Amino acid sequence: MINYRTYEAEDFLFDESFRQWTAEGSPQAAVFWNRWLAQNPDRADVVRQARELVRALDDHYRDDASDDRLTHELTKLMNKAVEHRDAESEAPVLPLNRRSWWRWAAAASVLLVGISTWLYLNRVPKPAPDPYEYLTKTVPIPLQEKVNTGPKAINILLSDGSVVTLNPNSRLSYPNHFDATTRTVYLSGEAFFDVMKNPAKPFLIYANKTVTKVLGTSFLVRAYRGEKDVTVMVKTGRVSVYSQKDYELAQQSGLRRVEGVVLTPNQQMTYTLEDNKLVKALVEKPAALIANRPSREQVFEDAPVAKVFSSIERTYGIKLLFDEEALAACLVNVTFNEENLLERLDVICQIIGASYEMLDGQIVITSKGCH
Repeated sequence: MINYRTYEAEDFLFDESFRQWTAEGSPQAAVFWNRWLAQNPDRADVVRQARELVRALDDHYRDDASDDRLTHELTKLMNKAVEHRDAESEAPVLPLNRRSWWRWAAAASVLLVGISTWLYLNRVPKPAPDPYEYLTKTVPIPLQEKVNTGPKAINILLSDGSVVTLNPNSRLSYPNHFDATTRTVYLSGEAFFDVMKNPAKPFLIYANKTVTKVLGTSFLVRAYRGEKDVTVMVKTGRVSVYSQKDYELAQQSGLRRVEGVVLTPNQQMTYTLEDNKLVKALVEKPAALIANRPSREQVFEDAPVAKVFSSIERTYGIKLLFDEEALAACLVNVTFNEENLLERLDVICQIIGASYEMLDGQIVITSKGCH
C-alpha cells in the first residue's frame, strides 16, 4: 500500500490512477481520490498542484509527441528521469491510452516548472497569502461562512451542538455537517467556543497559522488578520495549541505526538507570528475571557416554559421553534450556571416531556404539552 501522505506534487504524476482521475475523468478513480481528499484535507494544496501539472502535460504533449522528438528534447533537460514507483497502490487502476513517453514528459515538466518558479520568485516578490482565505478556498469539502460586520457578538450553532460566539469584524467557516473523524472550522478574528464533548471526534480550529485542538471545553481564540500574535485563553477544560506547520508535518509523517502547548483554565497561549513561537502564561484578566459573551447564569422559579425558552434564545442567540399554545401549562423550576446549551435543553425537555432536534441552525422542540 502506498502512503500518499508522503507524496509531493511531482510524485503524484507517476501514479496512473491519479492521472486517470485528472486527465481522463475516470469515475472509478474519482471515487478513490475524492474519498482520500476528504480524509486528508491538509494535502489539498499538494493535490491541486499535482493536478495542474497533469493538465499542463496533457495539453502540451497531446498533438505533436513523437517518441524520437520527445526523447531528443528531454535528454537535453535532464540526465536522469525520475524512476516510476513500482509499489502497489490500493487506488483503482484502469488501462491508459498514454504513450511510453508520458513519464519522461512528466519528469521534464517538473524540472522546467521548478526552474521557472525559482526564476519568478527571485524576480517578483510574492505577497504571503492570507491563511484564512487560502485554507477555506483549498479545503476539498463545501463550507458555509458567517461574517460578523455588526457592533455586537453573534452566536452560531454548529451541527454537533457546539456554540461559537463570533465577535465583531470576524469570520468563521465550517461545514454543514462534520465528517466521521474530526470537527474542523476556520477562524479569522475572535470567537468564544463552547464545544460539545466528543472524545471520538476532536474539534479543530485553524486560525492564522495555528491549530487549536479540543475534545470538549470552552475557550477564546483571537487571530485577527494584521495582528502580530494569535492568542488562545481557556475558560474550562483542556486545550492543545500547535503551530499549523508542526501539526501538519506530524499528520503527514504519521506521528502521534506533536510539539505544542496544553492549556488549562486561567491559562493562555500567545503565538508570535514573527518568531513562530508558542508562549504559555497565566491569564492576567479572566474577565477578558467572556468579553462580549452573554451571561450564562439563569434561575427559573415556577416559570412558564415559553419564558424559559425565550431567555435561552436571548442568552445564546439561537432560535428555538415550539408550539407556545401547546406548552402554555408547562412550568419549570431550575437553575443553570455552567451548563451548555444542549445540556439545558435536555433538562427542560425531561421536565416537560418534550424532545428536540437541530435543523438549519435552529432548534425545533416537540411536545404534547403539560396537563
